[in-house]
Amino acid sequence: MNSRAATGRWGEDLAVAVMHVRGWSILHRNWRPKTAAHGLRGELDIIARENNSYVACEVKTRSTVDFGHPLEAIDENKARRLCLLANAWAVEEGIPPSTMRIDAIAVIGEPNTFSFEHRIGVL
Repeated sequence: MNSRAATGRWGEDLAVAVMHVRGWSILHRNWRPKTAAHGLRGELDIIARENNSYVACEVKTRSTVDFGHPLEAIDENKARRLCLLANAWAVEEGIPPSTMRIDAIAVIGEPNTFSFEHRIGVL
């Protein structure tokens, strides 16, 4: 695993740990749709359940903000794809899409010193 992938994996692991502490259930990590069924590409980093809501969560991790805040990487195309992927997951699971929301998490730093920002219902 390269350094960039390791940083991303660490951010996702941290997000999952925070969700567990908050009492959320993690349903999937790095979920991808069945290509033939939806024709979509991409993945949802984390799909979780918080009370009666299903949450598709995009996690963006950076070691520094030298190249901008991590959530700046969620542009219009990425946002559209996240919505389509969340809808595809809901359809595959037989869950009403109206019970879903999309959150974004930004992690900046390294394991010893980091900031963690969770934005709820960004899309």
